[in-house]
Parts: sequence; structure tokens; C-alpha cells
Amino acid sequence: WRNVVITGVGSSLALLLATLAYFSVSRKGFRFSFSNPLHSSSVDLNQNENEESVETTSASESDTEGVDYVSDTVDTSSSTVKAHRITTPVSVDAAQQEALAVLKKLKIIEDDVVADELCTRREYARWLVRLNSLLERNPKHRIVPAVALAGSSVPAFEDVNITDPDFEYIQALAEAGITSSKLSGNDISFHPQNFVSRLDLVNWKAELECDFHPEIMQEISRTKVDYIDTKDLNPDMSLGFYLDFLMGDKSTIRNVFGRIKRFQPSRPVTKAQAAVALTTGKMAKAISEELSRLEAESFSQKAEMEEIRSELLEKGEIRQLWDEKLQVERFRGVEMEELYLSRVDELEQEKVSQLKWFAERLKEKAAIDCQKQLVTSLREDIDEMSQRLTTDESVYMVEHSELQKMLSELQSKLETVLDKRSILEAEVEALRILRTWVEDEAKASQARAKVLEEAGRRWKWNDHS
Repeated sequence: WRNVVITGVGSSLALLLATLAYFSVSRKGFRFSFSNPLHSSSVDLNQNENEESVETTSASESDTEGVDYVSDTVDTSSSTVKAHRITTPVSVDAAQQEALAVLKKLKIIEDDVVADELCTRREYARWLVRLNSLLERNPKHRIVPAVALAGSSVPAFEDVNITDPDFEYIQALAEAGITSSKLSGNDISFHPQNFVSRLDLVNWKAELECDFHPEIMQEISRTKVDYIDTKDLNPDMSLGFYLDFLMGDKSTIRNVFGRIKRFQPSRPVTKAQAAVALTTGKMAKAISEELSRLEAESFSQKAEMEEIRSELLEKGEIRQLWDEKLQVERFRGVEMEELYLSRVDELEQEKVSQLKWFAERLKEKAAIDCQKQLVTSLREDIDEMSQRLTTDESVYMVEHSELQKMLSELQSKLETVLDKRSILEAEVEALRILRTWVEDEAKASQARAKVLEEAGRRWKWNDHS
């Protein structure tokens, strides 16, 4: 019974999990992820919409955050489907390393170029024109910047002026009609700092090296391109791509990218891939001949140097030359030894003088320490005096405030006294006026008394008479 119960419970749980998984899958679809050290891919399958999106992106280890590129012939801004971008590092194989080394040896590519970095349009144009002008023997396909720029007065691109260090190479491509420019009636910019795309890598090289004849368009129209993402390419704008494709296994696409089904025309390329593209096709034979010529010249130079060395050894001039140099070096060694001894004596004297100077400095330091102590004591006295002055200042401020208070009281008393004085003066003036009036009245009374007395005398005299 226990086994039966366990089996039943397990079956129920499995059925429940299967049901939940079914509903989850029916809503969100499946997602599978695959990865390996060099490539990373992601596949999304949705049962409801039946959509599939696959994209693999490779980039340099030193620049894996973003890619900025411009193509002359492909416009990807109108695409309405945005696929998830996965950035992965790309390893450099032996063929790419060899191609890069060959171009560095021929002074086509600079010595400080890093293989796994992305290649800019400026760099690829410079290397392509350099290689063509150096190794192309057919005048029909050869570009000489000095000849191409002769009589040119209008820059082909707005963003590449005559002060640009790569102006002659970029202008030469435009003058030759390899790239679209103002000279061909297209007012576009070159964007020299952006990364060169796969399509431009193939287009420029093929249009520069391949012959074009009227029957080629019919052959292109009959040829089926087995890349799943090149159906929208315009044969007139991407003629170099189709010319290169017609070369089969000798094409630049096969030599650089191998057998692929998705060309990805707007995808940038590394400098190692650009080097492989430059060393393939018709340039391979010219490069091989140039390397053979350089090796022959090097071998002949070594043979001449060996012959000259043998002659000098037979004549004994080398031995004599080395004996003379050895004698000169011996004299120089004696002079150096004497100079060394004199410098040692000078150093000893300098050491003695430095010791004396050090003793004097010690004395000066002791004197300075004494002065410092004196200054410290003076500073303490000054601080004490300052504290006393601060205390006296506080006392002075208190006394000053008291004096101010007393002064204000005295001023108020003075004002009171002045008021009383003015009142007394007014009273004195009133008394003076009253006195004057009384005196005037007394004089008037005396005058009336005299008049009355005179009248009385007259009256009495009249009575007696």
C-alpha cells in the first residue's frame, strides 16, 4: 500500500507540473540558448506567432560595447525588425596574422595596427590605395593619388577636406568612381571614422580590380546568390559585390569570411579581415612577386656584404681597424680611470666640506632652537599681557558704561536746572516789570499829590483872600 500511495502522489505531481508547463509554454513560447568560447547564438520560438530570430555578432575584444558603421550602398534604417544583439570576441587565425604581417612588411599597413580591432573606412581606403598604387601593374586598374588628384579643385566629401591626413587616398577613390561622392552627383559624407562594412570591403576592392563589360550584367542577372540576406541589394549600387561573387572560390568573400549563408552586408570587419581581403584576388600574385623581389634584393645585399667582408678580411683591414679601435679604447680607459680618481678626490673634498657645512647647520639649528624657545616665552608673555588687557578692557567697558549712565543723569539734571533757571528768569523779569510799574505808579501818585497839594494851597489862599 505504501508503494501504491507514493506512486499515486508522484503521478499527480508530475501531471500538475506538466499542466503548468503547458500553459506557460503556450503563453510565452520556447527559448533555447547555445554558447561556445568563440560564438554565441540565441533562438526564440513562439508557438502563437511562429517567429524565429537568430543573430550572431562578432567584434574585437578591445571594442565590444558598440559598433558604428556607415555603408555606401546599404540603408538599414528602414528595417522594422529589431533583433537582439549579442557581442562576442573574435579570434585571429593564422591566415589573418600572415596577411597582416605581409602588409606590414610591404609598408602598406602601419606597424602598430592591432589585428582584432575593427577597421575604419579611413584606414581601409588608405591601405587599398597604397596597395593598388604600389603593386598594380595594369594601368587600367591602377590608381596613382598624385595623378588622380591633378586638377582636382572640389573635395569629394564634406567631412574630408584637404587638411585631412588621408585626403589624397579618399579623394582618389572618389575621383576613380569607386565610392559615391559629390563628384558622382551624390551629396553624401564619407564618415571616415566609422567602421567599414562587409559590403564596402568587397565593393571597393572588386570595382578596383575587376574588369567590367556589357555582358557582365546579363551574367549577374542569371547568377543566383546563395546568401539569405542579400535579396534587397541593388546590382547597380552593389556591382562590386556581384563581380566578386562571380569569382567563386577565389572571391574576397570566400577568402575572408569562408562559406557562409548570411552575408550581413552592414556588419563591420576587423583589421585582420581587411588585411586578408587586400592580399587575395589579383593582388595575391603581385604581393608574391613583390615579396620574392624583396627577398632577392635582401639575398643579393647579404651576398655583397659577405663578399666585401671576405675582401676586407683578406686584406687585413678589419683586423687593423679593430686594433686601432682597441688602442683608442685603451687610451680612453686610462683617461677614464684618471678621471675617475680625480672625481673620487673631488667627492672626498666635497664630503669634508659637506660635513663642515652640516656642523655649521647644526649650530645654526641650535641657535634657531634657542631663539624659538625665546620666541615661545615672549609669546607666552604677550598672551598673558593680552589676557590682562582683555580684563582691563572689560573693566574699562564697565566703568565707561557707568560714566555714560552718570553723564546721562547729569545731563537730565542739567536740563532740569536749566528749566528752573528759565522759570526764575521769567519770574525776575516779571518782578522787574512789576517794579517798574509800581515806580511809575508811585511817581504818578506823587505828581497827583503835588497837584492836589498845590490845589489845596490855592484853595486855602483863595479862602483867605
